[in-house]
Amino acid sequence: MTASALQRQFVVFSLKGESYAVPIASVQEIIRYAKPTPVGATSALIQGVINLRGRVVPVADLSSRLGHEPEINSGTRILMLEVAHGTVGLIVDSVDGVREIPTANIGQLPVAVGDSGVGDEIAAIDDHLVVLMDPERTLGSVFPSSP
Repeated sequence: MTASALQRQFVVFSLKGESYAVPIASVQEIIRYAKPTPVGATSALIQGVINLRGRVVPVADLSSRLGHEPEINSGTRILMLEVAHGTVGLIVDSVDGVREIPTANIGQLPVAVGDSGVGDEIAAIDDHLVVLMDPERTLGSVFPSSP
């Protein structure tokens, strides 16, 4: 096996006291929080849109899906994630950094837990567990389906 097959690289972040991670290949950039402009969103996840260097980008907040209210502070960031139909921002409480996680430390979530729509893998990093979020599964529905 190659070294890259033995490890996967993720951006680790905190959301409502829990640790999550997304594959680094899905992350375009990380920006400071900017209040989204509300629009007639079709999804409860969407807080509105922001102007990112001339592009209108929808911004999602998973707080309600996780049973919490959004809380914005000086550490709040927006992860700009690439999904199949475009870019979507994800509001997170803080970004904890980029981590290489050995594939041996990654396992499947139990079926009932993995059915949350966030992802189906979990990783052990140091002394805590991190849910590995699948951006397409979690946020791909933000964009209308192509006809």
